Amino acid sequence: MTKRFMLALLAVALVASACWANTPDNDIVIVFTNDVHCGVDESIGYAGVMSYKHEVEKLTPYVTLVDAGDWAQGGVIGAISQGRYIVEIMNTMGYEIAVPGNHEFDYGWGQFESFVRNLKPGFISCNLRDLHTGRLLFAPYKIFTYGDVKVAFVGACTPESIVKSTPSTFMDENGKYIYDFDGEATGEKLIATIQKAVDEAKSEGADYVIVVGHLGEYKDVVTEWSAPFIAERTRNIDAFIDGHSHEVTPGLHFKNLDGKDVVVTQTGTKLINIGQVTITKSGEVKTELINKVDSKDPKIEAVINNIKARYEDTLKQKLTHTNFILRATDDDKEWLVRNRETGLADLVADSLLASAAETKTGKADIALMNGGGIRTNINPGDITFGDAFNVLPFNNTVAIWEVSGQTILDELEHSVRLYPNRSGGFLHVAGMTYTLDPTIPSPVQTDDKRYLLGISGERRIKNAMVNGEPLDPEKIYKVVSLNYIVLEGGDGHVFKGAKLIEPDYGVALDTFAHYLKSFPELPERYKDSQNRFTVIK
Repeated sequence: MTKRFMLALLAVALVASACWANTPDNDIVIVFTNDVHCGVDESIGYAGVMSYKHEVEKLTPYVTLVDAGDWAQGGVIGAISQGRYIVEIMNTMGYEIAVPGNHEFDYGWGQFESFVRNLKPGFISCNLRDLHTGRLLFAPYKIFTYGDVKVAFVGACTPESIVKSTPSTFMDENGKYIYDFDGEATGEKLIATIQKAVDEAKSEGADYVIVVGHLGEYKDVVTEWSAPFIAERTRNIDAFIDGHSHEVTPGLHFKNLDGKDVVVTQTGTKLINIGQVTITKSGEVKTELINKVDSKDPKIEAVINNIKARYEDTLKQKLTHTNFILRATDDDKEWLVRNRETGLADLVADSLLASAAETKTGKADIALMNGGGIRTNINPGDITFGDAFNVLPFNNTVAIWEVSGQTILDELEHSVRLYPNRSGGFLHVAGMTYTLDPTIPSPVQTDDKRYLLGISGERRIKNAMVNGEPLDPEKIYKVVSLNYIVLEGGDGHVFKGAKLIEPDYGVALDTFAHYLKSFPELPERYKDSQNRFTVIK
């Protein structure tokens, strides 16, 4: 055997070894959740997720549990503990990767920092940035080794976090932004940020790159910050584990800049599915959703039951009774309250208006409630404090402002700018009515964070009436609403010139519960909407 022949054989062996290193010796399985929203024992539940993970571990040693955000808020167990109970459950389950969703910021920066300290895997994010230093707050990615294969998990948070959480969380005491998510209007900055993290992970030897993003696909999200938009404008991403838009996405395939497939997947919300990404022994990346698990992990069940026992008696308190369902969503869990009026939305708005009459101010003319703050249905039967808590879990405070009629009109325009698409900033009203002409393009102008800048062009809002009288743009009205909407700029609302006259006199949950208790039986008028918001056909 010649020396040249031996060198040739060695070269072939090295090439083959390099190729083989890119495929695992066993399937790599990434089990993931997104947008659990405190549904700890709903549908499959966390105990079902844990049981499923154990079953997969019988088939392969390479199993990683991942979450794509929005677990801290959306139900009693989160609101009553400001997310601490969810951290306790997730730590027991052994999550290894986590990305913050917008609702992880709902309780303020101090509580978010407690999540950072106490959630065992910590967070990854390639685009949550300190504006003073320009530095990222977290590692942009983590690389896991499975045998000879390295998989990088790159974290990405939605820039919508600023307006779809509490905007003041990201500001200093002077109202100046100190944190950002690289979210300018074209999406180019976010794309470059994610690509930089992917490139760095590849340079460290990652064979595969999975983006764990809380970005969304098509429903109620900014297109330029969505997972499909980014997938088509980047390189070397093998799969997107996604969240934020609550879409049930077994696997959407997109071509990246090199013409290679990138698969995007998302489970929906509240554990109606478990997500799974598999890197097979042949190197193929597959995604699927699991919608049924036959067993529950007893350890996780015990943890959840122990937690619930700590607050169960308070939640059982009866407030009133209803003979009909009150709806925030339809039967497919699609949001109704984000683009239309419902009886439940009217009920919540009326509770705000009624609460104002018990303040020193005496009463308000109008109540405004954002649809994104109304989180679940109430079923027929006794309505308990727990039911009220599930409807309004965000601990938002209530106040009264003096607001010009013109500002009210502007904010109504802003609230329907995406119609017929849904928006958490869609405003429900009490004390007034208005109509919408959807044939007119929205005249609303916003900045790159989606805050209202102004109105340019013909307005879609028509026939605005306050207590039976035409709304006067020059008149000053007393408006009761949430600080989240008027003071903190939630969902991009601005309320130019609003003057605070009755600060923080209550919490929305308490005003809602108090109003419910005033009825021995819920009136039939709340069975359907009351035509406060109508659409011109």
